[in-house]
Amino acid sequence: MMRIERGTSPARLLEMLSDRFGAFEAIAYSTIKLARHEPQQELSMDLLVAEAVLEFADDLRTATEAATEYGRSDTERGAS
Repeated sequence: MMRIERGTSPARLLEMLSDRFGAFEAIAYSTIKLARHEPQQELSMDLLVAEAVLEFADDLRTATEAATEYGRSDTERGAS
C-alpha cells in the first residue's frame, strides 16, 4: 500500500503511481515480444491484458503530464 503524506500534490501521486506501474508495463512488453516465439500458455500475461496494460500506461502518463502542467499553471496564477 502506498503511504501518502498530507499535502502531497495530485501530480506527485500520479507520478508515484506511474513509477510503480512500470513493472507491469515491463512484463507486458516482454509478453508481447515473447508471443512472437512462444505459445500462449508459456507467456506470463495474456496478450489482451498486455495490450490493455500498455494502453493504461499511456493514459497514466498523459494524466500525469496534465496534472503537472495544471499544477504549474495554478502556481503561476497564485504568484501573480
